[in-house]
Amino acid sequence: MVRKVLEEKPIPLGQVYELLQLREESGINYVQRVTAQHAENLSRSAAYSEEVLEMLQTDFKLSRLLAVQMVNLNPKTVIDVKAIMGDRLSDDEIEQLLEKYSEFVLKLETEVVEEPSTDDDDSPADIEESFEDL
Repeated sequence: MVRKVLEEKPIPLGQVYELLQLREESGINYVQRVTAQHAENLSRSAAYSEEVLEMLQTDFKLSRLLAVQMVNLNPKTVIDVKAIMGDRLSDDEIEQLLEKYSEFVLKLETEVVEEPSTDDDDSPADIEESFEDL
């Protein structure tokens, strides 16, 4: 079956994880399962990510791609932000961005209550079964 790409849009790892979880009910292949595990380990919730993306895009006029990179990499220092932004922002703007980003993330993290995951999808039997799917 040939599929046509209707829209291409960068999304944060939290949304990748949620989309793959929805798709898992109908069956996903090995690569998608590994991607879901990676996204689960490194991501925040999709609702959280979307709020941070919106703040970065409106307050700092960042492109969606740069905002997604910021959310995925979660920078904590000026050097981290410079690695993502390059020369797009001045040092003062980077410090303001980092300060506001940190405050925003801290505020949202205190509001979000996460439940620990009890899934054990990393067992060798699961991985061997995944290779059979290929």
